[in-house]
Amino acid sequence: MRAILIWISTHRFWSVLFAVLLLAGFWLLNIVKARSAGDLSEPLQKGTIVESVYGIGTVTARNSYQLRPGLICTVMALYVKEGDAVKKGDPLINLDENVFSAPFDGTVTFLPYKVGENVYPQSSALSLVDLRERYLMVSLEQQGALQVKAGQQVKVSFDTIRSQSYNGLVESVYPNDSNFLARISVPDLPLRILPDMTGDVAIEIATHPDVLLVPVAALEQGQYVWRKRGNEIPRRAEVKTGIIDKAMSEIVSGDLRVGDRVLVRKDLNK
Repeated sequence: MRAILIWISTHRFWSVLFAVLLLAGFWLLNIVKARSAGDLSEPLQKGTIVESVYGIGTVTARNSYQLRPGLICTVMALYVKEGDAVKKGDPLINLDENVFSAPFDGTVTFLPYKVGENVYPQSSALSLVDLRERYLMVSLEQQGALQVKAGQQVKVSFDTIRSQSYNGLVESVYPNDSNFLARISVPDLPLRILPDMTGDVAIEIATHPDVLLVPVAALEQGQYVWRKRGNEIPRRAEVKTGIIDKAMSEIVSGDLRVGDRVLVRKDLNK
């Protein structure tokens, strides 16, 4: 130890230089470590990205029927029960010797009264719903409603069956009591999807093919990414984005190219 101190005292220039180089090495090592903290993406590729307006859609029956008498009447007979499937013309209920029949094929979804009970005016004595013909109603924010129009393509998915999505079409967009609604037809909706169920709706408003795409998770402050090209350490690259979907972002400009990889950093404060 004494020999080291003697050498340092007699070689001050080299001692200081060595200390500076050591500190610089630690500093550089920390920079490399900080810039490399995260997960590298797959090599960037070009592809197609779709801009969408998102919303929650409520499944709605196209045909529904509610029997609401205008006067007090008595249930004389019941020909169906809740859950029964009926054909058009089948008898449903007898109120004061008046038999009411099904106006269309459907399923009885509400039948609260028993034989002998009174039904009061405007109370629903029976509900019939066609469970086969359905559409989705989506409530939109004003900004979204300005971009949605009839004829646009739609993707619909449901929480319990995420592996399957369904194609739809915007039928119309209209206001209703300060709300902006879109009516979505979904021809291949399975019968197990019942009225009043909700699904995630993505209305496609623009498509950009053959554009450079980066993971949204790699964007920092929406303005730059950490780019790794070849064997170099990741470098900050300013970018301008275009369409952004849930997973990917279109790169309109910036020092990025096909084959680059970008860093998804774990600590964005570095």
